[in-house]
Amino acid sequence: MNVPATREDLMIVNMGPHHPSMHGVLRLIVTLDGEDVIDCEPILGYLHRGMEKIAENRTIIQYLPYVTRWDYLATMFTEAITVNAPEQLGNIQVPKRASYIRVIMLELSRIASHLLWLGPFMADIGAQTPFFYIFRERELVYDLFEAATGMRMMHNYFRIGGVAADLPYGWIDKCLDFCDYFLTGVSEYQKLITRNPIFLERVEGVGIIGVEEAINWGLSGPMLRASGIQWDLRKVDRYECYDEFDWEVQWQKEGDSLSRYLVRIGEMVESIKIIQQALEGIPGGPYENLEIRCFDRVRNPELNDFDYRFISKKPSPTFELSKQELYVRVEAPKGELGVFLIGDQNVFPWRWKIRPPGFINLQILPQLKLIGEMIIDTPEVQDINSFSRLEYLKEVYGMIWVLVPILTPVLGITIGVLAIVWLEREISAGIQQRIGPEYAGPLGILQALADGTKLLFKENLLPSRGDTRLFSIGPSIAVISILLSYLIIPFGSNLVLSDLNIGVFLWIAISSIAPIGLLMSGYGSNNKYSFLGGLRAAAQSISYEIPLTLCVLSISLRAIRSSTVDIVEAQSKYGFWGWNLWRQPIGFIVFIISSLAECERLPFDLPEAEEELVAGYQTEYSGIKFGLFYVASYLNLLVSSLFVTVLYLGGWDLSIPYIFVPEFFEINKAGEVFGTTIGIFITLAKTYLFLFIPITTRWTLPRLRMDQLLNLGWKFLLPISLDIHDMFPMVTGFMNYGQQTVRAARYIGQSFMITLSHANRLPVTIQYPYEKLITSERFRGRIHFEFDKCIACEVCVRVCPIDLPVVDWKLETDIRKKQLLNYSIDFGICIFCGNCVEYCPTNCLSMTEEYELSTYDRHELNYNQISLGRLPMSLIDDYTIRTILNSPQITSE
Repeated sequence: MNVPATREDLMIVNMGPHHPSMHGVLRLIVTLDGEDVIDCEPILGYLHRGMEKIAENRTIIQYLPYVTRWDYLATMFTEAITVNAPEQLGNIQVPKRASYIRVIMLELSRIASHLLWLGPFMADIGAQTPFFYIFRERELVYDLFEAATGMRMMHNYFRIGGVAADLPYGWIDKCLDFCDYFLTGVSEYQKLITRNPIFLERVEGVGIIGVEEAINWGLSGPMLRASGIQWDLRKVDRYECYDEFDWEVQWQKEGDSLSRYLVRIGEMVESIKIIQQALEGIPGGPYENLEIRCFDRVRNPELNDFDYRFISKKPSPTFELSKQELYVRVEAPKGELGVFLIGDQNVFPWRWKIRPPGFINLQILPQLKLIGEMIIDTPEVQDINSFSRLEYLKEVYGMIWVLVPILTPVLGITIGVLAIVWLEREISAGIQQRIGPEYAGPLGILQALADGTKLLFKENLLPSRGDTRLFSIGPSIAVISILLSYLIIPFGSNLVLSDLNIGVFLWIAISSIAPIGLLMSGYGSNNKYSFLGGLRAAAQSISYEIPLTLCVLSISLRAIRSSTVDIVEAQSKYGFWGWNLWRQPIGFIVFIISSLAECERLPFDLPEAEEELVAGYQTEYSGIKFGLFYVASYLNLLVSSLFVTVLYLGGWDLSIPYIFVPEFFEINKAGEVFGTTIGIFITLAKTYLFLFIPITTRWTLPRLRMDQLLNLGWKFLLPISLDIHDMFPMVTGFMNYGQQTVRAARYIGQSFMITLSHANRLPVTIQYPYEKLITSERFRGRIHFEFDKCIACEVCVRVCPIDLPVVDWKLETDIRKKQLLNYSIDFGICIFCGNCVEYCPTNCLSMTEEYELSTYDRHELNYNQISLGRLPMSLIDDYTIRTILNSPQITSE
């Protein structure tokens, strides 16, 4: 679908297949007219693994371990459709208990899939914290999967006629506890996300799909139900036992991105209702159909031997598909997942055709009303010359003394930036309920220094066709312009590098130089991504610089001075209540918002938000040049927080009621070293307390779109800041937005309360593998082999999806019995499906809890019968191994 362009110089942007969420799956060729999407062409099929042809060359039992690779997010559904097809083809009945277990597993998998949709969806619009929350709940689902199936993702749990194993003891109680916990989590998601005004502005009315369009394009799942069609295969086909539970189909009428979000949130709640009903009413009885254990005779006479036919512990690995054809479907999280199966009276399917819901749903992308929307809605080091040896020690001291005034501020600023980086990582870790930097030094305080050192020694790359002078000068201008701002920041009445009469306006003038460096960086890179990011950065800086300047002008008019020292002293005359925070509260809010935008912090980090595609104006940078941009962002954040302290929070003054420290030490009157030190401490304490606001904001609010960002600056902040020196017009202008402003402030405050409440909670997930102490009874780790029990039946070879076990044997003609000579497994390519253990008739194979095989070398992963017999905890006392070592076959070798 094409829309008219306003000019001829269009830009073509390539999204994927390198994109993190499109790794080999999807590529979008997007045509842009400025920020508007003119055309979008999806190119599919970069990641085709031949799953259909593999199915046509494997038995159902061999193919089951493969199917979880169809969709890593909805693994149980791929197993369900794989066994449902032969069950319907052979008219096999599933026991009631097995059907209930299947429903529970399917709904848990639906929740896990929707959670992993929700996290990246919010991250794409700038809200990073929900991304960590969803992994917390998802890990709890995987804990339940591991306890029941033995694996967290590649379960291999469904079987023809039932499931592989019954639920372990205590599993139902743990699942009920999870349901109660998850309902609380969904309520928090709704408070944090659903009513957030920035989120609503980003998704409401975006990507609308009408009813007819949804039907004509064959959409299914949440995309279909969000367009006003109540179609759910669980209600329509009544497969498994869904008709025995009380639940509602979730649907919306609007058909936009918000509707699709609401449908998925509602489906997670309904899934919990289904799981709770299934757990409370699960019947007793078998978990698999015992009748399908009997074998049909097959054409291969070797498979009719006694060694294969006496096995009755599991469904036949040679299950024969009758000569019929049918189409089977289930309601997967993304939509209708179907399989068209043709049997040919053979153990292998004659035709196996998969209908993936994601592939069908993406067909509508070029016709989506995304066309015409914004692109954001689419997902130098020089050598230091050494000093010559000085002749006299006095000259050395003189030189050092000259450098002290220069190095002291630089050292202080460096320590301040490192402290901010560490503080942000610790606060974000607390909010997101994860471990912050803790291994590099005490409490991880050296992690930021380690990161800076790494950037210092990385290679500097220069674009071959770019302007190398502009490319090299840009980062330096961005850093120098911010460093110059520290000249006028006072830490005491006599502690300021340069007390100028125009101090605050000098800061405004100097900060205006930074966008020039960003433009030079974007233009000098000879890269359209970088140039677009540089233009965005300059537009944003100019838009919010005007309200920022007007706030500073209002403070200067009230103090009748422009010197930063005089502004602090004017506030200290009236004590705590003389701070400009109480005189101009709305101006304080405008100043904070404008400062966040100038620092390019969330929700105003759009110039750097293309990190999902590239990295804005930083795309071509590496090494120390990239490090300069990184340092500049934190330098700008620190200087903005210092100016908030100076302009609104009284600077070094501490005339707070009920705190008599200033009067006791007479800090405001003292000029000694002690008083100066206390003044520095008070200023920095206020600064770092204020830094808690921008840091928390970054991990709470989603990102504004470019047009919304500019509208906020020009249409909201600018009119308010024009009358900020006069309280009545300012309040009148602020309230002109009425209930919308109050509602937005309320829901944003509610979002802050949700994120901050997580900082005091204990983590509910474990740190893998350090805290992985107890594994499931069915945990599938390294295989243990018992030589004496093996009868060389080779059933493990027949059920292995990749023919991995190697069994060497000879036939003893006198007793007509196989004698095992060698048994080996190459764990380098083993997928740990557990089929060999499950179908072994003599239980000579078993799974151990050793799972960190990634730490082994490649040659160590090829196990023979000796190494397979080594148990991790008991090697010497293992009777089996001693028997193998003393056997004549091994000795002769």
